[in-house]
Amino acid sequence: MSKFEDSNLDNESASMNSIGATGGTGASGGMPSTDPLSPPPPPSTPAIGSLGEDDDPMRHMLMHFQGSTGAMGGTPEPDVQIEDGKPVPMETLARVAENTTGQIEKLSKEETLRQLKSQNVAAEGVFSSARSKMVSIGYIIGCLLVHLKSLVTAENENWGDYIEREFPEMKRRTREKCMNLANTPGILKHAYLGIDAAELVIQAIKPIKTMLSKEDPIGDLFERNGVVLNYDQIEKGSLTSLVKGVIMRQKLLQKELDINVQITSDYNKVVGAVTPVDIAVMLDRKEHGRSPEEYMKEVISKNGVRPNEVSDTQSSKQPIKYINAETVKLKSSIERLLEEKADLKKLDKTHLEALRAAVDTLLDRFSK
Repeated sequence: MSKFEDSNLDNESASMNSIGATGGTGASGGMPSTDPLSPPPPPSTPAIGSLGEDDDPMRHMLMHFQGSTGAMGGTPEPDVQIEDGKPVPMETLARVAENTTGQIEKLSKEETLRQLKSQNVAAEGVFSSARSKMVSIGYIIGCLLVHLKSLVTAENENWGDYIEREFPEMKRRTREKCMNLANTPGILKHAYLGIDAAELVIQAIKPIKTMLSKEDPIGDLFERNGVVLNYDQIEKGSLTSLVKGVIMRQKLLQKELDINVQITSDYNKVVGAVTPVDIAVMLDRKEHGRSPEEYMKEVISKNGVRPNEVSDTQSSKQPIKYINAETVKLKSSIERLLEEKADLKKLDKTHLEALRAAVDTLLDRFSK
């Protein structure tokens, strides 16, 4: 299975291998890249607790425990020496880990919280580094795939058949992600996004690609939505919500709903994805001179509970007590739309088609 399979915004680092960004060019017979947009190489001597390019994960674990024990005011286990190329003995690791957990149990509440925050910062650094490395690897894989496809199609061979036969270990969706990276100008500026977040943005810019900068469409998308990307200053834990918030805002703009990007980011973090019902409510509010943005703020302040959701949506999750009354209410709502001569052009036709499909499914059950 490919190293890129089954990754998501939070676990891409789990798929990392030890291939470096510049090593790829050298290994292919070319000169290592000097592109200033390429992620910088790791330091030659990693700090205690950091994972270098060639570190054994078990050795890294041992070093991290030793360093953390000292940072917590304890005394690291003495005489822990592991020869280069030799495996870390499990009894040594168990002894070091026990020393660390023993030191944790001596910490006060305030110090425990401080150490917790410190470890979380270290984790974010590892994830951030891994995400950027994954993009650099994915970018090179994408370039190779794009070039290979051009060679295959030049010989009038079917690309899909060829790659499935010759490289079955990489799934189609993964190939598409990597090729999207290779075909997106300026992508290396945004390596810290990671592959999956970058893919979300790449899909979001497709409908408006001609409107965006040809050199850096991703940066342009963020700027158009009120965000100036500075990855050194953005809190890493909020990066995913920010990306999804920008994408959500862009989708709402297509419905002529202009919402502040901070609101859409908060909405994504607290509530999740915006639903067709949310959009319908906001469009209705806009039509009647009320603020669609206030609707989103309302839902955020209520931790995701929509207005009237307690009486309507939540009750729909319970067994229906008066089943015929529900169908009468639905029929009545449709009749009101017709009788009041509402502007039906404002209706989303897909909602009506979904309603018709649901009613047809109900009717089909009578024939069974």
